[in-house]
Amino acid sequence: MNTAISSASSSKPNNMKIKYNWLNHFLNFIAVILGVYLAFYINERAQINQDRSESLILMKSLVNDLTEDIRVYEEFQIPTNEQYQKDLDSLLNSLITNNLDGIDGQFLAILSVDNYAPTTATFSSMKSSGNLKLIDDLALQKMLSDYYEGMVVESQKKGEYQVEYFTNELLHWFTMNIDFLEMKLLNTDDLIVLRNKLIIYGSLIEQKVNSYKMNVDSSKKLKTHIESILESK
Repeated sequence: MNTAISSASSSKPNNMKIKYNWLNHFLNFIAVILGVYLAFYINERAQINQDRSESLILMKSLVNDLTEDIRVYEEFQIPTNEQYQKDLDSLLNSLITNNLDGIDGQFLAILSVDNYAPTTATFSSMKSSGNLKLIDDLALQKMLSDYYEGMVVESQKKGEYQVEYFTNELLHWFTMNIDFLEMKLLNTDDLIVLRNKLIIYGSLIEQKVNSYKMNVDSSKKLKTHIESILESK
C-alpha cells in the first residue's frame, strides 16, 4: 500500500515536468516566430523609408534639371534661334527680290548654329538602375517617359537634322561661292540654288524652334506635377 502511494506521488512531478517542458518549447517557438516576423517588419519599414527618401531625392533632382532646361530654353535657345530665323528670312528675302546690296554681311549671321539637348542624366540614371519604380505615381512615370524618351529625343533629332543639312548643303555652297576671309560673294550665278537650300533650311529651323517651345510647355507641366507630389509628402 505504501509502495503504491509512493509510486503515484512520484509520477506527479514527472508529469508536471513534461507539461512544463512542452509549454517552454511552445513559448520559445512563439518567441522565435515573433522575432523573425519583427525582424522582417523592421527591415521592410527601413526599406520603405529608404525608398521614400531616395524617391524624394530623385524627384528634387528632376525638378532641378527641368528648371535649368526651362531657363536655357526661354532665356537663350528660343530667342537666339528666333533671331537666327529672322536673319535667315532677311537673307532669303534679299535673294528673292534680287537685292544683293549688302548681302555679303548677311552671310555671317547664319554661320552660327545653336542647339540644346535637355538634361537627361537623372532620368537615364533612374531607368538604368531600375529606380524609376521608386516613383509610385504611375501618371508621373508616364509623363517622364513621354517627355524624356519622346519629346526630348525628337527635339535632339531636329537639331541634328539642322546641323547635318547646314554642314552638307549650306556650308558646302558657301565654301564654293564665298570668300570667307573677306566675307564676299564670289559667284552670283548660283543664287537660285542657295535660295532653294535656304527655304529648306528655314523649315528645319522652324520645326526645331517649335519643338523647343513644346519642350518648355511639357517641362513646366512636368515640373508642376512633381512639385505637387513633393509638397504632399
